[in-house]
Amino acid sequence: MLIPIAKILTTHGIKGEVKVSPLTFNFELLFRIKKFYLSKNKTDLLEVRSVRKGPGFEIILIKFKNVDFEKAKTLINQTLYVDLQDLPSLEEDEFYYHQILNFEVKDKKGNYWGKVKEIMPIGEYDLILVKKDKEEFYIPLVEEYVEEIDFQAGIILVKDIKDLVESQKI
Repeated sequence: MLIPIAKILTTHGIKGEVKVSPLTFNFELLFRIKKFYLSKNKTDLLEVRSVRKGPGFEIILIKFKNVDFEKAKTLINQTLYVDLQDLPSLEEDEFYYHQILNFEVKDKKGNYWGKVKEIMPIGEYDLILVKKDKEEFYIPLVEEYVEEIDFQAGIILVKDIKDLVESQKI
């Protein structure tokens, strides 16, 4: 099974390197992956030639084998997938973003807030996009708002987020 692990943001320099943003809680994982795919069905294999820390928070620079500057330009905004079997095991309290997609978001009072539709790394923490019917809002994935992630039940238990949700309404 292939899972999304990173997104190519843009090119870097003229030798075919690309700037990559992780779609995982542990961005250092990208330094250990040696092959990526451009689709969920194991086509378009990209083998890593080199990886290094890029400019900005959690930006990685990757040079793929047989990718020059022109080919790198065609990779902009593409998602990189990795085979689940190729991923190292995680430490306690770590998870891959794909693991919480479609989790239900509830609070202690039993209020259903919606489902997780997207996770966005924005720096020191991540934002989860929660959608219920036509309403969408973001919750920072920090202890101030998230009490527990129950992987067995597929639920993210949040604290009082009413004011947070109200502040995002237009």
